[in-house]
Amino acid sequence: NDSEEEDEEKEEEIPDYPVSIFVSREGYFKKISHQSWRMGNNHKLKEGDEIILSCEASNNAELLFFTNKNQVYKAKADDFEFTKASALGDYVPSKLDMEPEETVAYMALLKEYNGYMLFFFENGKCAKVNLSSYATKTNRKKLIKAYSDKSPLCTAIYIKEDCELIITSSNGRRLCVNTAQISAKSSKNTQGVNAMTQKKGHRVVSAEIADPNLPFIARYRTRSIPSPGKLPAQD
Repeated sequence: NDSEEEDEEKEEEIPDYPVSIFVSREGYFKKISHQSWRMGNNHKLKEGDEIILSCEASNNAELLFFTNKNQVYKAKADDFEFTKASALGDYVPSKLDMEPEETVAYMALLKEYNGYMLFFFENGKCAKVNLSSYATKTNRKKLIKAYSDKSPLCTAIYIKEDCELIITSSNGRRLCVNTAQISAKSSKNTQGVNAMTQKKGHRVVSAEIADPNLPFIARYRTRSIPSPGKLPAQD
C-alpha cells in the first residue's frame, strides 16, 4: 500500500501544461513545446515514415500504446523528454522496453479512463471495450491480452462517446455503423461482434470516424449488423 500511495503522490506532482504530440507510423514519438513548434515545424522522419497522429495534449496526459503483440503499454506524456520537429524523437519500443519485434499499432491519448476502445479485425468483427478495463490501481506499465488475437487487427480507435464509423472492405464495399449498435464489454480480449460480413478472400482494410459531410454517407448506413455494406455509387 505504501508503494501505491507513493505512486499517487508522484502522479500529483506531474506538471500540467500544454504540449504538442506527434506519433509516426514507424513508432517515433515527439513531444514538442508550442514555442519550439512555432520556430520550426518541418518534421525529420526516416525514409518512408510519416506522421499518423498529431494532437494537442497536456503534459500529464495518459498514453496507451497498443502493440502488434496484443499488449498495451501505459505511459504519461511527462515520461518523454521535449524534442524538436527537426529530430527523430523517441523510438517508443525502445523507450518502453517492448519485446523484440514488438511495434506500436495504435496510441490512445486520454485524461481519464472514460469512453471506449474499438478494435476492428480483418475478419469483419468489431470489439468495443470499456476504457475503464485498462485502469489499474497500481502503476503497472504493461497489460497482456489487451485485445483479441483471434483475427489480425486492422485498426484501433479510442472514442469518448458513441459515434458513426465508416468500415471499408478490400472488395471496395463500405459500411457506416453507429457504435451504439455494438455492446461494450469489460473483457479486454473479447472477440467482438460481427459488424461487416466479408466475402471469401476479402478482409476489412480500414475503419475511421465518419465525416458527416462525406458524399452519399446515407448510402452506407445500416440499421442492423452484420451487413456486407455497399459499393460506392457509380456517380
